[in-house]
Amino acid sequence: MKHLLAAFLITTALHAQTITNSIGMKLVPISPGSYIMGQDGPAADYNVKKHAEKFDDADWDEKPAHRVTITQAFHLSATEVTQVQYRQFQPKHGRGADDDAAAGLTWNDAVKFCEWLSQKEGKTYRLPTEAEWEFACRASTATLFHTGDALPAGFHQWPSDIGLRERFFPAGLPPEFRPAKEKLTLRVAQTPANAWGLHDMHGNVSEWCADWYGPYEAGEQTDSLGRIDGDFRVIRGGSHSQQTRLLRSANRTAWLPDTQSEKTGFRVVLGEWPKSTKLPLPAPQLHAQNVSQTPAKIEMPPQHVPFFDGPKPFVIIPPNSSGALYSWHNHSPAIIECPNGDLLAVWYSCVDEAGTELNNLASRLRRGSTEWEPASLFWDGADVNDHAPKLWWDGDKTIFHLARGLRENIVRSSTDNGVTWTKAQIIQPWSEIGNQLLRTRDGTILMTQDTTTVSLTKSSDGGKTWTSEVIADKKLAHRNGSAVRHAGIHAPIVELGDGRLMSFGRLNSESEQKPYGFKTPASFSSDGGKTWTHEATEFPAISSVQRQVLIRLHEGPLLFCSFTDLSANSKNPKGLTFQSKAGEFNGAGLFAALSFDEGKTWPHKRLATPGGTERTVNGIDRGQFKLSDTRAEPQGYLAATQTRDGHIQLISSKNHYVFNLAWLKELPPAP
Repeated sequence: MKHLLAAFLITTALHAQTITNSIGMKLVPISPGSYIMGQDGPAADYNVKKHAEKFDDADWDEKPAHRVTITQAFHLSATEVTQVQYRQFQPKHGRGADDDAAAGLTWNDAVKFCEWLSQKEGKTYRLPTEAEWEFACRASTATLFHTGDALPAGFHQWPSDIGLRERFFPAGLPPEFRPAKEKLTLRVAQTPANAWGLHDMHGNVSEWCADWYGPYEAGEQTDSLGRIDGDFRVIRGGSHSQQTRLLRSANRTAWLPDTQSEKTGFRVVLGEWPKSTKLPLPAPQLHAQNVSQTPAKIEMPPQHVPFFDGPKPFVIIPPNSSGALYSWHNHSPAIIECPNGDLLAVWYSCVDEAGTELNNLASRLRRGSTEWEPASLFWDGADVNDHAPKLWWDGDKTIFHLARGLRENIVRSSTDNGVTWTKAQIIQPWSEIGNQLLRTRDGTILMTQDTTTVSLTKSSDGGKTWTSEVIADKKLAHRNGSAVRHAGIHAPIVELGDGRLMSFGRLNSESEQKPYGFKTPASFSSDGGKTWTHEATEFPAISSVQRQVLIRLHEGPLLFCSFTDLSANSKNPKGLTFQSKAGEFNGAGLFAALSFDEGKTWPHKRLATPGGTERTVNGIDRGQFKLSDTRAEPQGYLAATQTRDGHIQLISSKNHYVFNLAWLKELPPAP
């Protein structure tokens, strides 16, 4: 017994010592203990335009706060892995001084470094678990930061991402930041260590952790290892050039393990893995529950009978929701028919379009149902602005989901009607995807991009790999329409009968719209998007809070959906001239147009309204609009698909419309 006690005391004494390993890395001892992981309390409202300096409220994914016990002692590197340390593993890695944090590394890079160091020393080096990381960061504190409920003056820095800094802090940075004019430094240990001797647990660069990201469970946990699988790996600590709230001890970030950011590095644990079990996958979200896997048997309704239904809301979120559903701003939707006949819609949800809270939600209209289900979470890299989602069905078994990510775009696919999805694949460039995807007659899948440095992004192998038409000449890299780029942003695209591509675009400013006579520009390419010509269409220009649809219908004609006026003029619109059974009338708002000659003329134009006496209908977010014989929805981002029954499924940022070709061709009654 005495020998056992002596051995225990010797082991404990050795562990309690700070270690400097073979590559000059200082590691400090972390003893077992317990703490409250996460943060309860008032939910964040994410209103950065009102109070970007606020940092004391909790994200939804930090709840419920729960007690975690760490039973196993370990050593943790006192700083983030530095350049001089990482270059002993990869000599050619990056730029920066020896004592800068090694950044621009994937989660996989960090794991390989740990494996190399483990083999070099014959000891177990690894990434910290998320529970170990927060335990070490807090260092026995229960405050927002290990420094208390605020960071000391000059602790934090915001020298890059200047556009966001000026958006959030137009009057200047809060006191915890260094002066904005100071140059970026990633040098480690430039701020005070916590009580356990760890530097840079708040800021400098954020840090990869071992865990798959997933929701917290209520109740006490021991040596938590996170989920058994997931889409994202956990990132902790926050980085420079971010809001202070993202540096809190409880804050959680997560992103794809094979991506890299110059704001993300890592630190390492010396110690064996905890002997506990990973949590199972969480229950599926509503849109993925009890989904039929039976292919739909389509019964065609009479195609000659005009049909119209709507508007009906598909964005259904309880009031005052503040994560993961946000009742403040829901926008930029996409819609597809699934192989089983369900309709699936996705969109982004947030408070501020530039905010880190922005995620993707989904709703399902199940085949045979008349009501959309309430919204549920679809895709969310924590603290990543997952912008402008798109959906596309290949007409067979596979659905694709695309979105803009942290510094890359992502694409993933589902072959079970959107229940489960592949791991996300990275595609470049990092840009908002312009509009809906198109498959040309030779099988190429393509999409426009909103960035000015790319014309089109394409896949010739069914979505396995993607390439882009990159614009090298900066003089031609603009959205006004150049010899090598389509005009505008959010540009829908179709293939014409002669093989040319035609896109319509949105130009925001008067100076951009003027060369086209304040009309929507059309762009044409006869070489797959390498070169373009441009002309004005007959349709009015649109601007912010508006996006158009251009698709080819199964019956052959082109369908174009847009708005008669800029959203800024929605209260006093000029409108357009439409035809009724009794003659011409002026109407304003959302309309649909048909072309039977490949876009040369558009003889059928109709307001997207069921008509009737004027009434008030809910539009995007908390907005309302007048609906009548002569008024339709004035703004929103449009998306559309034609289902196999011939119906056109059109959505705005709020509402769902259904109509057919016969309705489009029919003249409405006199208003």
